[in-house]
Amino acid sequence: MQYKKNKKRYYYLALWILFLNGLSLKALEIAVKPFGYLGLLYNQGTQKNPHSYVGALARLGVDFSYSNGWSFGIGAIGAWNIYNKQRLANLYISLGNFFGNPNNVKPYLSAGDVSDAYIQYTNQRFKIALGRFNTDFVDFDWIGGNIQGVSVAFKQNSMRYFGIFMDSMLYNGHQINKEQGNRIATSLNALASYDPVSKRLYVGGEVFVLGTEYRHENLKVVPFILTDTRLPLPTQNVLVQVGGKLEYDASLAKGFTSHTLVHGMYQYGNTDIATNAKNAGLFLIDQTFKYKIFNFGTGFYIVPARNNKGYLWTFNDRTKFYGRGINAPGVPAIYFANSSISGYVFLGLKTKRVRLDAMVAFGDYQEYSLMSSFRVWTYRGLSFDMGGGYVYAYNSKATRKSLGNSSFVFFGKFLF
Repeated sequence: MQYKKNKKRYYYLALWILFLNGLSLKALEIAVKPFGYLGLLYNQGTQKNPHSYVGALARLGVDFSYSNGWSFGIGAIGAWNIYNKQRLANLYISLGNFFGNPNNVKPYLSAGDVSDAYIQYTNQRFKIALGRFNTDFVDFDWIGGNIQGVSVAFKQNSMRYFGIFMDSMLYNGHQINKEQGNRIATSLNALASYDPVSKRLYVGGEVFVLGTEYRHENLKVVPFILTDTRLPLPTQNVLVQVGGKLEYDASLAKGFTSHTLVHGMYQYGNTDIATNAKNAGLFLIDQTFKYKIFNFGTGFYIVPARNNKGYLWTFNDRTKFYGRGINAPGVPAIYFANSSISGYVFLGLKTKRVRLDAMVAFGDYQEYSLMSSFRVWTYRGLSFDMGGGYVYAYNSKATRKSLGNSSFVFFGKFLF
């Protein structure tokens, strides 16, 4: 019943947005911007009893931006599991299963949803969004992509303040990394609707985030607190995370720069029903060097916890790993299993047309990945990318089942 009420609520919000647009067309200048993509992905496992599937994913939306800072938008997303070795996967023969079910076969747990239905206001210092929208403007590492709720960010001199209320999220593999770029092809490799799937599997209760950001020259410090009122587990206990990050940029020579990132976090909440242990954390350090079109570096992290069957519960992350997006889509991340200790080295290349990301991770979490993307065609705001690669990802501490340890991936994606 609650599921149907939420759907009706956002349909009415979408109609209200269109009504407001009609009232305002004559009074203000308006910019209409469509957004979205259409893609096809083939994921082939190589381990024993390998996974094998082909998925098509489409997203279409339109944003109406007014000259007074207000904007409104509406959009939809859909996925079709064209072929799956597990032939019972997501046939969607009835509307009752269109929004999905947590018991459907991964990675396309849903056939579609209303991805965007939002009202937004922006000026030089302040931005707020309400409804279903992309919350990346808040610039918070552990929640990203489209959420259902409210996000706000306010800037004053060297300080920036932000907050997020998240009732649910749209999980579609979206994963940012500022140094290398968004993870290649992951946004074509999964779809879980806001409700009932993501709400029941990943979010549970209501999520609140408060944070602040301090900048001084090349230094940035960001403390935060996150609370989930009810984890989506049989324990149904509260999750609390308190932490922060430090970033420092330096220019070492002409065309040669350094970016240092340090994360620290304490987590309180039982993420494993087998024990009563509730304490965990994270320490991560990542060093990235850039020289012209190349990026390279190294990193190390540890998830200290006595409960080695639980997880650091992150709804999103901005790491350079591909193990979550390709081999184990969803929440929590395979590499953040409790008691994990790992290091990694990486190399990347980025031009206007070519992207290459390579990584070797060693320790409890192991990853060997090489992903590529080539911009084959572009015309004004339109483009077509294609590429592929290989990802091996395995964590000896992880209890969450993945699609498979090894994946060869090939994709094509039309963007507008």
